[in-house]
Amino acid sequence: MKKVSSSKLLISLPIISALVSGCSFVELKPDADAVRVLTADQAANCKSVGSVTTKVVDEVLLISRNEETMAEELEVLARNEALHSGANAIVPISDIEEGRRTYKAYLCP
Repeated sequence: MKKVSSSKLLISLPIISALVSGCSFVELKPDADAVRVLTADQAANCKSVGSVTTKVVDEVLLISRNEETMAEELEVLARNEALHSGANAIVPISDIEEGRRTYKAYLCP
């Protein structure tokens, strides 16, 4: 068995920790800050303009990523995508499965 030097281990651990903890590299586009995240009840008086499915990496080096971090990234991606359909609000309509989540896009008053 090959022995790993302690210096390589010390360098590798912070990198692996950063990847697994889910450093977010997903940025909200400038106009997407106007897209709100609502509940289904809050969107009751809004017009549906379609749906948006987003995906992020759910595993790094065979280690599952933090679900809260994935949820935040998926939401940012959905808000960015909602702009293309003329929406100003989104509602998550699925759970996160394999790094994927679907949102309903709405145009609200």
